[in-house]
Amino acid sequence: MPGAGRLAEGRFVLARTVSRAYKHSMESLNLRHVLIVTKARVPEAAELGQVIARWIRGRCDGLNIIPAEQDSPHYDDPELDLVLVLGGDGTILGVARRLFGRKIPLVSINFGRVGFLSDIEPDSWEESLTAMLEGSEYRSLAGLRWSLFRYGHLVNSGHAVNDVVISRAAMARLVYVDISTNGERMGDVRADGFLLSTPMGSSGYSVSAGGPLLHPSLDVVSFVPVCPFLNTIPTMVFPCHTVFRFHLLPGTTESYLTLDGQEGHLMQTNDIVEVECVPDSVRFLGRGLSFIERLRTRSFILQNPLTYREKLTAPQPVKSESEDE
Repeated sequence: MPGAGRLAEGRFVLARTVSRAYKHSMESLNLRHVLIVTKARVPEAAELGQVIARWIRGRCDGLNIIPAEQDSPHYDDPELDLVLVLGGDGTILGVARRLFGRKIPLVSINFGRVGFLSDIEPDSWEESLTAMLEGSEYRSLAGLRWSLFRYGHLVNSGHAVNDVVISRAAMARLVYVDISTNGERMGDVRADGFLLSTPMGSSGYSVSAGGPLLHPSLDVVSFVPVCPFLNTIPTMVFPCHTVFRFHLLPGTTESYLTLDGQEGHLMQTNDIVEVECVPDSVRFLGRGLSFIERLRTRSFILQNPLTYREKLTAPQPVKSESEDE
């Protein structure tokens, strides 16, 4: 990856410089229609959604508020300029898939347990949201486009924001696939599963399966075999626009294709899955936390993020004159 990044000690892939494709500036944020999506069955999220709706109504031409579980035509509004998500990472992923490739910025307010994708906490929403709307920056992130073929016919297709996974189903047997990238055959491989992850999704299933943590500015995709037989194939990182082809071979166990851990499709022998990494698939409004700060405060590189926050805010002891002597 010339000029894109380097492999640091441990399992972190960090960018030398922030990619031009990652952070951008807009001339202005002209809000026509705004959509507020609240986490399902969480009264606190719904209540704050109503408060924010009253606050932002005078800043836009139209506004709608819906629960996350609702399949709404408001997602397809051609005048939609901003989506506010009040929920956890799962809620954000579901909304982001609906907006894939449409260049509509997202703002996320954390109502989840980890909140790795969130930039705003509920108790500071007004100050943070005001700064974002008055600013002109947004972050652009890569996503995945997938297609499932059966006997030469397209049977399903869609998008993923975090990862695409091919895995075994009920039986504890190996998945057997023939893999190629950009038409070049890699070979037949047996493993518990295979995972393709975006930089945004690298902190999820991917890192647990031995994949690298990728800086979100990178337009790359990581290929992670899950417990490959005899360790015959390593984890690898490929540039965006790489097309992966997985052919499910005879002798494999019952397998599933899973998208972002939320949507699943049962596969059959001889099914073919094609996945392509697509840059600028999802946009988030504002600068957001730095990559390292997000890792620190979400307990990825420190055991106790609360202790870390306390250390930052604790007053420093003042040395006495006797201690200086």
